[in-house]
Amino acid sequence: MKKITVLAIAYQAEKFVQRYLDNVLNYDYKNLELIIVNDGSSDKTEEIILQNRQKFIDRNITFKYLKMPQNKGAAAAINVGLQEVTGDYLSWQDVDDIFYPNCLSECLNYLLENPECKIVFSKAGVIEDDNIDNIIKYIPPNEYKHEDLFLDYILEKNVIFAPMRFVETKALFDVLQNKSIYESQGGQNWQLLLPMTYFYKWGYIDKILSLYVIHKNSHSHSRKYRSLMKHHENILLNTINRMPISKQEKIKYKKIIRLKYLKKKVNDLLRIDIAIKKKRYIISSCGHGIGYINNKWSFINE
Repeated sequence: MKKITVLAIAYQAEKFVQRYLDNVLNYDYKNLELIIVNDGSSDKTEEIILQNRQKFIDRNITFKYLKMPQNKGAAAAINVGLQEVTGDYLSWQDVDDIFYPNCLSECLNYLLENPECKIVFSKAGVIEDDNIDNIIKYIPPNEYKHEDLFLDYILEKNVIFAPMRFVETKALFDVLQNKSIYESQGGQNWQLLLPMTYFYKWGYIDKILSLYVIHKNSHSHSRKYRSLMKHHENILLNTINRMPISKQEKIKYKKIIRLKYLKKKVNDLLRIDIAIKKKRYIISSCGHGIGYINNKWSFINE
């Protein structure tokens, strides 16, 4: 019987980690390894996790609890957890999301029936943390078809980042440098999914197997737009650098990434432009441009 590893990161999760642990205990697939990494929480996250340890032992679920000495971000915590993975298949999950009992078995069956695929996604409902009984939209919002899923992940075109992703462990480790990703505050899903979608065929299950929970005070919803853009650009560039692809391919995709964020910056400046004398910002086809900033014209660089 194939073993499935579930890898979860918990940070300041006392409000929802019990619900998550109950989710895992209710999975209908039983040959499980749960690895839960506490990313330096200062609340009752650790206490709640350890209170549940015996429940997993009683159900013959391998239970591994790891604690970071201080908060370093989800990517660093993922790296710690990846070193402990022994399952044939892997699902990395966010402890604030809700997972249906059949989520793992459905994904495993899909990959076993479609061995050419090494990664599978599923549809999810989106809910708000103050009203978890009401699905407000779906992930993905549209039919899930892609000619080049890898490129669409770079461009963020109708792609699935969360919550249900399921991969063959060996395939993932074959394309990850030292079983690790670039350590940053966030971006771990991009870094794990990009190599998989570049090298392997993927599948999609058109069933709701999980619920993605939106927290209105989440850092991902509150970070300043420009700061977030630069952060995301760095994550993508570092991910491409770490992938086992040719130098020419790296150059190609890094140009696409830089152009993507240059366009975002210019669009951002154009929005500001409306408020300052309606000056027009100009970008040339070669990727450089000029803009009216601080009452003078300046070059806009990548």
